[in-house]
Amino acid sequence: MKKTLLILTSFLASFVFAAPAMNVFTINTADPMGYMDWARASAPITSPPSNTASAGVCLPSGGSEEFGDMYFYSLYDSHADSLSGTYYDPEIVAEIAKIADKRTVSTIDHYSALTPVVADVEVGMTYANYNINVYTSTPQRYIQELATYQEIAQVNGFEDVTLGAFQINTGDYTGQLMVVIQAPTSVRLGEFLDARDQDWNMAAGAKFPKLRKLKRGFMMTCEVVYVR
Repeated sequence: MKKTLLILTSFLASFVFAAPAMNVFTINTADPMGYMDWARASAPITSPPSNTASAGVCLPSGGSEEFGDMYFYSLYDSHADSLSGTYYDPEIVAEIAKIADKRTVSTIDHYSALTPVVADVEVGMTYANYNINVYTSTPQRYIQELATYQEIAQVNGFEDVTLGAFQINTGDYTGQLMVVIQAPTSVRLGEFLDARDQDWNMAAGAKFPKLRKLKRGFMMTCEVVYVR
């Protein structure tokens, strides 16, 4: 079964069960720009019925399971909102019909935010993510170490890079964490990855191999298409 990952978080240094949640549709299309045009026009119609806080579309630059994969995500203030939507609402059905013959939905997945999601977003905002699925038997410790790592990175010149985490609730990766490294642009994300061999970075990241097992990683660029 294909798996979807993605998304948009900022990181705060505590491990608590956060109310925010996220749904992600993995779609495949031969016309990614056409899908983006549809998403920009349709999100203001399809998002309000489930009280979506924000939504966006991500295009993988590496690590996708199939060429042509894209990810449509919706972020919610609560799990109740994330599970309240219906795909049979007449308005939503009409919007989906406009794109149905141009894309295939392969998975629909659900996530719990373990760190607060970014609230200060606007339609048209773009950013880049490096997402990593990990297994850890000590999630609280792992989240705390991520917070420390972000603080060190920001002190060392990467104040515009954030780290966050989601618990994966569905599919093949259920129970694992999705770690999200986010930067304003793909180039900036690359600069952060280039810094992995710097002394401060190697020292700050030395604990992670003992705390987790890597399961999957991929990169993407994203655009916000809806804000409540």
